[in-house]
Amino acid sequence: MTRSISPTLAPVLGLLELNRPVIISRKEMEILVCEAGVNWPVNVVIQRLSKLGWLKETEARGVWEFVPAERAGSFSSGDPLLSLRATLTAHPNVPVAVALGSAMWYLDIADRRPDVTEVALPPRSHVPAAIRRSYRVVRHETRLPPVQVRGIPVHSPASVLVHLATRPTDVRSWAAVFDGLPELVGAAEEMDILTEIEGRTHATHARFAYLVEGIAPKLVERLRVQPRGKVWFGPRGPLRRHDSRWNIADTILPFPPSELGSQR
Repeated sequence: MTRSISPTLAPVLGLLELNRPVIISRKEMEILVCEAGVNWPVNVVIQRLSKLGWLKETEARGVWEFVPAERAGSFSSGDPLLSLRATLTAHPNVPVAVALGSAMWYLDIADRRPDVTEVALPPRSHVPAAIRRSYRVVRHETRLPPVQVRGIPVHSPASVLVHLATRPTDVRSWAAVFDGLPELVGAAEEMDILTEIEGRTHATHARFAYLVEGIAPKLVERLRVQPRGKVWFGPRGPLRRHDSRWNIADTILPFPPSELGSQR
């Protein structure tokens, strides 16, 4: 598919091809149009480039995807994080990060990516419409800042681990999580785990110990979790198993996590 360009807009497109932004905001386009020496209003430039297939609208208002010439047509990259990139371009202070199994995928721990990307925001924080429409949103507040993976905030291994223990019902596929759980524990620094879990409820500590004791028994010993009243691992309902050591009533895990091999 041939995409034409007028001589007037050619300098703008030249800068776009040179800089190769995945997405670009209206403000960034204003700067680019000025650098290109084009005297047209930025809204007109955006409208023309969109009509010709060089820019595509994103879920975030005022942000567009740039479609470089190498795609040989006005086709989106199909990047599942495109709406997240666009939202963070428009609103860089939104406290959102890729979470759970999706984080494990982008951290190169999981072998497969969830069908719908999972993102987390702190409780009671506003969820932008683009995020709500594009992703599965869960609520979790971390103690550690996210890591940056290809310019996207992603929960660290320690943050993912503590999230699993804090809200196990946020997980859609525990079988998939179990596939990468030993690697996740191995990738998490002990001090990061201690930072993430400090000050959280006894239930979170008990679930964490139950979840990783087969993989990291020495770490569990250092946490010094003391069993108390019954703690549910999953929604209240028929038990799959009961763990007497941690007094855990497990209703969701596919098999006892103690069966996972020791890593450290």
